Amino acid sequence: MKRTVASLAATTALLLTLASATAAQVIPFDMSTERPATPEPTPQITLPSTVPGAADRASPPPALPAQAPSSTAPMPSVTQPADAHRRYIIPGRELTLSGEYDRNAWSIYLTEGEASSPARLQFAYQNAVVVAPEASELTITVNGHRLTASSISSPDSVRATVLDVPAGMLQAGANQIDIRASQRHRTDCDVRSTYDLWTSFDTRQTYLDFSRNPGSPVSTAEAVRSVGVDETGGTTFKILMPALGQPGATAPVMRLAQGLSVLSGMPNQTFSFSASEMPAAGPGRFGVVIGTAAELQGVFPHLPQAASLSAVAAIVPGPQKDGNILLISGPTWEAIMAAVDAVVAVADQPHDVRRDVIATQRWASPDAPLFFGGEKLPLSQMGVETIEFPGRRVKASFNIAVPADFYANAYGEAVLLLDAAFADSVRPGSHIDIYINNNIASTAPITSAHGGILRHLPIKIPLRHIRPGVNAISIEAVLVADEDATCVPGATASKDPRFALFETSEWQMPHFARAGQSPSLSALAGTGFPYNRAPDPMVLSIDRLDADTLSAAATVLSRMALVAGRLLPVETAPSPGGVGERNALFVGSISQMPPKVLSQLNIAPASITSWRPAGPLVVQEDDSTKAFDQWRSRVSGGAWRGQISSLQEWMHRNFDISLASLQFLPQSDAVFEPSAQQSLLFAQGRSPLGEATWTMVAAPTPADLRTGADALAQEATWRKISGRLTAYAAKTAELTTVPANRFDLVETQPRSLNNYRLIAANWLSTNILSYAVVFLILSLLLGIVTASLLSTLGRKP
Repeated sequence: MKRTVASLAATTALLLTLASATAAQVIPFDMSTERPATPEPTPQITLPSTVPGAADRASPPPALPAQAPSSTAPMPSVTQPADAHRRYIIPGRELTLSGEYDRNAWSIYLTEGEASSPARLQFAYQNAVVVAPEASELTITVNGHRLTASSISSPDSVRATVLDVPAGMLQAGANQIDIRASQRHRTDCDVRSTYDLWTSFDTRQTYLDFSRNPGSPVSTAEAVRSVGVDETGGTTFKILMPALGQPGATAPVMRLAQGLSVLSGMPNQTFSFSASEMPAAGPGRFGVVIGTAAELQGVFPHLPQAASLSAVAAIVPGPQKDGNILLISGPTWEAIMAAVDAVVAVADQPHDVRRDVIATQRWASPDAPLFFGGEKLPLSQMGVETIEFPGRRVKASFNIAVPADFYANAYGEAVLLLDAAFADSVRPGSHIDIYINNNIASTAPITSAHGGILRHLPIKIPLRHIRPGVNAISIEAVLVADEDATCVPGATASKDPRFALFETSEWQMPHFARAGQSPSLSALAGTGFPYNRAPDPMVLSIDRLDADTLSAAATVLSRMALVAGRLLPVETAPSPGGVGERNALFVGSISQMPPKVLSQLNIAPASITSWRPAGPLVVQEDDSTKAFDQWRSRVSGGAWRGQISSLQEWMHRNFDISLASLQFLPQSDAVFEPSAQQSLLFAQGRSPLGEATWTMVAAPTPADLRTGADALAQEATWRKISGRLTAYAAKTAELTTVPANRFDLVETQPRSLNNYRLIAANWLSTNILSYAVVFLILSLLLGIVTASLLSTLGRKP
């Protein structure tokens, strides 16, 4: 019995030992343990006053598993050392590369400490299921050096990859990041299937990790330029100002906001004001503390003693030592204004100095060159590289810019001198399309069945879709081949080039008319016109100096300064009635807007009391009589109106002819009344005597004003602003634009007969009926003069 008990005890102990050993061996292979149960905490940027030495370097983050994680589980987290530093790099809410070939390039600004610190790049992406991994490749280059070229193979979930950045690849200042995708379909070979190909990046899991803290920036300008973006692609400037609500503090902080915007150059900037909350540190966040020494005594405990004697502007550690902030102080607000001028002086330039580019490199590299008429530039100077392409649809994109007084939409034609080649496998029916701002502008068919080389092939491109400021141009080749019809297995993986686009191609801009238009929100959104050219300060009228209204005003004004490329001089008005015949910007709640301003902008005065934000449920009125009348009009005249509308659309699509162009005088602008679903109005009009331009940003409440301004200032939304009025609906993120039927031409250039001729050509091309009448009158005059001349010649009986 004792022997049996002993044997049983030994067996049990042996089994327990084997079980624990087995468990210990299984754990390292269980990939689920690499996923934390809680989300990864938001990383904090730490900028101490001194740069740590090499001994402070922490061990690099552990490498991620190569196997893509399950789509239902969270992303694997990378433990960041306590003294590490993180920079998110995607300048937007999303980054998607689509089609068989796509590319995106931009630059990020690094300080000297960041550039010299050991770094790792993590990027995370997911691709379409139909992307063939064996024939698709993702390439990332930094400053022209290839960092990786890997297969695109993550269709089921987001995959994260960590790469060591070689020493010396990063540099202090601007660093260009270039991401391109070459994608092929798994099964299909036709052109239509190429629209199913995409690779999307996760902005929260794509960043640069530095293994040591880079230390404090060497200057205020470097600190602002290196602010970067947060995990959503945005940039936030948080300003602590205890004097919130004081009229004398408005002009300095508005000038400061413009300077921070121009210096950083980021595409999605917002400003936030607070009277008591200390700015929090973090990637894409920049804190500012501003106020007199007396106002900051109880808010900022480590205030320099010099602030009570003279102006102070410096990067200092925050009270919690969790990051650096910009401190601006002085004994008075006049001294603070001098300190602000010293900070933003590097971003300012005179209004009469002509710039050659519009800064876009923080989201689209290189900067967009400005064309003033008559220039010719190779595509290589606009970021286009030579492409040898073996697929079915390839696109190359670049940016150009035109000034605010561009006036050639109706008649102007640019010329693309195309250098390209196509193989003999490309069939007739293939074509090369040119797009301007995502609108088809011109098409060049490929008619040869035996291949060919195109040397400076001129392709005329109408400029009807060009708008002031930055314009996106795309060259897309759609290729048809016989082997695509059979589509044998592996055909999509072929590496034999079918088409080549050479960087020696040139864009030739014609001489165009120069005349500003007012009202024109597209000119304001593109270059800040007319405020960017005015020598006198514009008037800023703010109804309430609360945090929401000041934040909205700073966000809009800073965006205007960014596209203008300079700081816009601003004066604050104690009351809207004191604006007079001066350029002005009105910001506030609709209930506080003067009726005179609404009347000048053709906005219904009833909006002051009737415009309220929509609730969760909109109850429709039960008006049977009105509904019956509407149905009667639909039944009796709906067919005719439908045919007329179809004819109008066909005429406009094919000949750019509309009813507005068949009138001697344009119709008056209709009075606009915002709906309950719309939460922000951005409107422009002339002053009562027509000597200045008034712009208004209004919302039902200050909270709606701030939310709408933040959304409107985003790069993807800002470039869609046009017409005389743009309304934004926060719940649907929908923009409604109202074109200006009547506008004034503003003289911006010295008087010249050639410019007047070009202006007349564009105006007559827009007003066809007037052109026909002028042509008829000139023909009659020619006939009369010819008849009178002939009557004096020859024999007379």
